[in-house]
Amino acid sequence: MFEEQTYEALMERMLDRLPDDIDKRENSVIWNALAPAAAELAQSYIWLDQVFELVFADTAQGEFLDRRAAEVGIERKPATKAVWAAAIQPENINIPDGSRFFIEDVYFQYSKDGTLECETPGKAGNVQLTDQPLLSLDTIPGLESITMKELVIPGQEEEDDASLYDRYLIRARREAVSANRAHYKKWAEEVAGVGRAKVFPLWNGEGTVKIVITDGNLDVASDLLVKRVQEYIDPVPGEGEGQAPIGSKATVESAKWLDIDLEVAVELQMDWTLEGAQKEIEEKVKTLLKSIAFEKSTIRMSALNDILYHSESVSDYAGVLLNGESKNLVLQDIEIPRLRQVKVIEQTG
Repeated sequence: MFEEQTYEALMERMLDRLPDDIDKRENSVIWNALAPAAAELAQSYIWLDQVFELVFADTAQGEFLDRRAAEVGIERKPATKAVWAAAIQPENINIPDGSRFFIEDVYFQYSKDGTLECETPGKAGNVQLTDQPLLSLDTIPGLESITMKELVIPGQEEEDDASLYDRYLIRARREAVSANRAHYKKWAEEVAGVGRAKVFPLWNGEGTVKIVITDGNLDVASDLLVKRVQEYIDPVPGEGEGQAPIGSKATVESAKWLDIDLEVAVELQMDWTLEGAQKEIEEKVKTLLKSIAFEKSTIRMSALNDILYHSESVSDYAGVLLNGESKNLVLQDIEIPRLRQVKVIEQTG
């Protein structure tokens, strides 16, 4: 906006305002007197240009986007901690709440519900630890072993600007008030560990609401996460003890998997193998399926064709089958797609 307000342009305008009988040559007395002011004004225009970038939500970043989001009641989601289920021997041992355990350089605290919460927020606790033993930092009489079972709630990094801006737009354009559909979605996604939520009003009669959620990785939610969302929104159905109003009976469920199989015959680019092509296609299809989860209801053949067309390993392709058929695949309302298999065969003839 202020690109033309350069040091040179400011100096020229300032000198033009002076009478012609004054020496205005470079390094003259008046020139030297005006130069510092012109330099400071030019810097001020640069700063002012940055201010315009930061005061509007579509170009704001960091704390300035936080401030715009706060105007509509939205806060940036903080980093959350990974939660693991554990196998404990003997099973009936009493482990004090808050007892600390570690494996390598990752530390966990034991909770009353029998889970282990990573002490470090973010994805540090999402590493593959299944079936690995933990060491205790505290003395726990009678404890023989404690082993990781499964990741029940993935840890998430602090929300980035793009995600916060998307939520800001949704909130600004579709207000979440008075327990409307958007309000239930907002409540569900406020719970740490929830990725996306869908709301189904009147699903089981008057006054009923069903909320279906994914975890932060856009996978099916664990029973523990479903329980936490239920307790936050409506712990005692209809009693108004949570966020839901009196008389509203909310039911929280996890999304369900829909396994996806993809088959395609390809002509490989030079120096590529079938294994390499399969790996490349798998990664791109997984990214596509993640973007579809609870955002779109159809996996389109055109999207798969676009992936294959732009794959570095593929020179030509034919015979694309999605779950055995060459047509779009429609998802049920509570389904999220999961890639089960990519079968890549080499074209012949």
